[in-house]
Amino acid sequence: MTKKLIVFEDELFANFLPLTHLRPVYFLRPGIRFLYERIVDAFPDFSPHLFCRPEIAGITMNMTEYPVNTVDEKETDEILFINGRIRISPEFAAALNAAGKNVYLTSNGSVAAIKIMGALSAMEKKNLKLGDLGAFVADIKKRSEVLEIEIGFYNYLWDLVADIDLAITEDFDFLRPQIGERIKQLGLMIKEHASEESYPGVHFINPEQIYISSDATILPGAVLDGTKGPIFIGGRARIEPYTYVIGPLYLGKESILVGGRIAGSSIGPVCRIGGELEESIIQGYTNKYHAGFIGHSYVGEWVNFGAMTTNSDLKNSYASVVVTIGGREYDTGLLKVGSFIGDFTKTAIGTLLNTGLNIGICCNLVALHIITDREIPSFTWMALGKKSAYQFEKAVEAIESTMSRRGVKLSPEMRKRLNELSGGISAP
Repeated sequence: MTKKLIVFEDELFANFLPLTHLRPVYFLRPGIRFLYERIVDAFPDFSPHLFCRPEIAGITMNMTEYPVNTVDEKETDEILFINGRIRISPEFAAALNAAGKNVYLTSNGSVAAIKIMGALSAMEKKNLKLGDLGAFVADIKKRSEVLEIEIGFYNYLWDLVADIDLAITEDFDFLRPQIGERIKQLGLMIKEHASEESYPGVHFINPEQIYISSDATILPGAVLDGTKGPIFIGGRARIEPYTYVIGPLYLGKESILVGGRIAGSSIGPVCRIGGELEESIIQGYTNKYHAGFIGHSYVGEWVNFGAMTTNSDLKNSYASVVVTIGGREYDTGLLKVGSFIGDFTKTAIGTLLNTGLNIGICCNLVALHIITDREIPSFTWMALGKKSAYQFEKAVEAIESTMSRRGVKLSPEMRKRLNELSGGISAP
């Protein structure tokens, strides 16, 4: 039996800017796994495919081995379409698997999932092959039972940040069958006082909630505290002395914690993190090497924080935080909301970021005082209170220099997308 799974993004990707300028919404990560990985893992018998906006299809193809914006013409017994913003649950996956007819599931005005049984029509196959998901879905709706359901969605970046603790815990439990032996080994080592052999001078609290990859390095003076939730340390990661790690926490491959208090966060691959980080998501390839506080924030890739860069995540009035996206204000309803920072953005030493600040991609911020703007557009050069356009050629020169330090090259697809987003800003 041939089964296909298509994870798609809808028009509300714009709610997740600036992070979705350079990736589909389902490549965001509240915990250990990306949103699309959580969906794919929920349907192991289905062959995964991804659909996204045409303007980021090339970038997405470079990020995955799954087919993007195309499906082969082979006959299929079942096709599932799952909205990439969905907060997938085992109960929902089981119910959708059990459905024996065509269903078109909506929730609060958004398409949650579609299930198609049997063969597609010639026109449906054509639209799917061309990547015209809108036309395909419109045709499918006509021959499906439309049902309104209650299912959780991620609607904004702050929803992902608010879900860190639960998402990391769920992902850790999902992965436990694969990592359980390493967890047991650590617990046994500590019980027998043998942890000094492999981790001399490291203090573990609640080790049954701690996983350390066999090729990770933990140096003397580090404390890993799994009391409040699990800790997952990825391959070739490194934790240096005087780092207090508080779960739930995910540290991605080849990332380094260089000291400080790192709590309740999801940190992607190849990051350098120090100082104080709390309840935040860092997509990857980001440097926060020095002292300073980042809290309740979502940070993209290739971001660099100058020493003592600090964001506010709580208003003095204790009022709910308002965030501006694309010029429109959204009341988050939350007391604690930090910053949302796009890829390739840099801050100078001593930069102070106001509560709920939304910063675009490819920005360079040098500030004497706290930045009180609610939103800073992409490709903005801010120097001592004055703003100007960050010229595309200069921005790319800095990007290529940054990426080369990690042995990565800027892809033609990424360069093209950045040029589109810059609006063609060039040197006079």
